[in-house]
Amino acid sequence: MKLRIAAPNTLADTELHVLLDAEQLNGFVMVAGAGSGKTTSLVKALDHVARKHGSRLKARTQQIACITYTDIAAKEIHNDVGNSPLVWVSTIHSFMWSLAKPFQRDIAQWVRRRIDSKILEITEKQASYSSRTREATIAKDDSDLAKLRAQLGRLREVKHYTYGTGSDYANGVLGHEDIITMVPELILDSKLLARVVASKHPYIFVDESQDTFPNVVEALKHVSANAQGVVCLGFFGDPMQQIYQRGVGEIPAEPAWKRIDKPENFRSSNKVLAVINQVRSKADGLVQVPGRPVNERVEGECFFFVLPADEQRSERLEHVRVWLERHSNAGSWSTDSADDGQGAKILMIVHRMVAKRMGFEHLYAAFHDSNSASLKQAFEEGNAWPLRPFEDTIIPLCEAETVDSPSVIAVLRERSAVLSGDLSDRAVRSRLADARDAVAKLRDTVESGGPNSVGTVARLAVEAGLITADPRFYAYLEPGGQHADIVLTEETVKALDSFMACDIVEVTAYFKYLGQQSPYSTQHGTKGAEFRKVMVVLDDEEGKYNLYSYDKLFGIRELSDTDKKNIATGKDSVLERTRRLLYVCVSRAVESLAVVVFAGDVAAAKLALEESGITLGGKVLTESDIANYQQGSPAGYT
Repeated sequence: MKLRIAAPNTLADTELHVLLDAEQLNGFVMVAGAGSGKTTSLVKALDHVARKHGSRLKARTQQIACITYTDIAAKEIHNDVGNSPLVWVSTIHSFMWSLAKPFQRDIAQWVRRRIDSKILEITEKQASYSSRTREATIAKDDSDLAKLRAQLGRLREVKHYTYGTGSDYANGVLGHEDIITMVPELILDSKLLARVVASKHPYIFVDESQDTFPNVVEALKHVSANAQGVVCLGFFGDPMQQIYQRGVGEIPAEPAWKRIDKPENFRSSNKVLAVINQVRSKADGLVQVPGRPVNERVEGECFFFVLPADEQRSERLEHVRVWLERHSNAGSWSTDSADDGQGAKILMIVHRMVAKRMGFEHLYAAFHDSNSASLKQAFEEGNAWPLRPFEDTIIPLCEAETVDSPSVIAVLRERSAVLSGDLSDRAVRSRLADARDAVAKLRDTVESGGPNSVGTVARLAVEAGLITADPRFYAYLEPGGQHADIVLTEETVKALDSFMACDIVEVTAYFKYLGQQSPYSTQHGTKGAEFRKVMVVLDDEEGKYNLYSYDKLFGIRELSDTDKKNIATGKDSVLERTRRLLYVCVSRAVESLAVVVFAGDVAAAKLALEESGITLGGKVLTESDIANYQQGSPAGYT
């Protein structure tokens, strides 16, 4: 639990602790590259403040606030500081809501403005109709407008607003998006709220700052600026590890702030670190240095392959694995033993090849072919709202050893409304009996699977009250029900129709993939993780994926006019997004790294890869090299 606190201070840690002890508090930005021990520095900073200034904080009933990205990360950090009551660790959403919750009148006014703006948006759209406007569009807009006006009419009935998974204004529920949009606005508009934040939290640390929402950063900076030396606002992160599109990326230090670089890498071997630095060299140029003592460093190894982008990708990856078994010094590259540290982890962007191989091809198509950019992106990042009830409740209920397992009761208590409210012992027993029958039926349905079983399972779970889902989920399943006022886009409905038609086994396969319970992992889902051997698969899937392009990054394919415009105007471009993702991937490797590029033109890709410098002068292997693996190690990989 206290290993991080006990770790020796780096120069960056020492520099930060001096800043934290200053009489006049100021802000800072710590830039800590992959494998540098960013979380260790964060935990040590929390512990330092708690020990050195705990008495003062306790006397003033103040807490150190630490904002991180997930509940799992929050629990881990709080455990690392011994669950100190002086340290409050929470997710961004929970932290923001805790600040705004007492300001119910301000919340009510914001909700009314929110609905008004949506009504105005539709009425302006209606005013611009032409003779070519589709009847379906007109009908959808009329329906949405009626729902919004119904929401507006019901607001007077709302006595108190709460925070849930999704928006349902008519029932007084604010969703994740509302919190992230509303609370920063309230902080910027209300001097009182800004003062309340400063008085409660003289130290505010933000973990994974590069993926924090820009408006949240702006609001926190506003609190700091108005506090005039009594708040220390600190951001711990790395712009090169920004992988979520809505993240702020680099956070410039304010004039009186301090930027603290932590360049050490305690994770990777010498050769892997050289590749990491080469990838980063064309970005911010931060050069990482070995963090371990000389006698603990490992030389390591790196391999690069370019193979044809055809229908035999899976077979070709297996050939690469066999070649590595023969020529690598790291032992087994078997994917069967990836999770015990002996085999290899394969990292790739979620696309049809992976989905087909891992058994969730139709689920992939449901979220990718609906024209909903937000759902597509959320699916890639592993946080699509239609899938949450399955991840949080349905799958855990079905994976319990038996229907009577204590874990079933635990899930129901935490995730469903079955046992909520002030219930008598008799009522609890009755509800548990009903829930047990419903869970048994749910488990049987999941076990049977088959086409449309996702929809069958979802409806069964809703009817039995086993899940607490996003209101949009209920609005789709029960169009005339309690959440009938909620507006769903055409794209969302199309995605949900396809999703409900899927086999439930695909949902399980998808979460197994996301949870790194397979040798394959999404490139987005491994940030913070490390593996002894890593195979990174770079595959543009014939250019169908426009957010990232390894072909464009290495100059194999021409940039589009939009790409050039984004680069010229300083906007986030396909090159920077892809470079960051590649950096995150290669930096997962502890000892050995293999990079496999699937390309339409193998010769051109091989040349481009060599000219990029990422191979550090080593040979790029092709299909012919792999086919001749019995002849010994090729030049450049002895």
